[in-house]
Amino acid sequence: MDNFKTRLQFYMIKAGFNPTSLAKRAGLNTTAIRDILKHPGTPNPRIDTFIKLCAALGLEPHQLSLDFANLYSARHLELLQSIDESSERNKKLGKDPAQEQNQKK
Repeated sequence: MDNFKTRLQFYMIKAGFNPTSLAKRAGLNTTAIRDILKHPGTPNPRIDTFIKLCAALGLEPHQLSLDFANLYSARHLELLQSIDESSERNKKLGKDPAQEQNQKK
């Protein structure tokens, strides 16, 4: 995955969204999502659109854009990947660390 558009498509499919359902979830106009996906070249969405997409997909900015990923050192990226993998594993097991912590209190 080398650009924003490719990453957006990947994470949309992974989360089971189409442009219309993602737009609704993100509070955006469907046209905004379609323009990003169909626009020739690299799209440049407004920052508020980018943030809404990250929130709707449950992603950190570095996961959706290499521009953000380039701000991190190799070690930071390694740690972030480890956290992402742990979160995915917990989701598959039906565990929510925040809920478990609250139940212990």
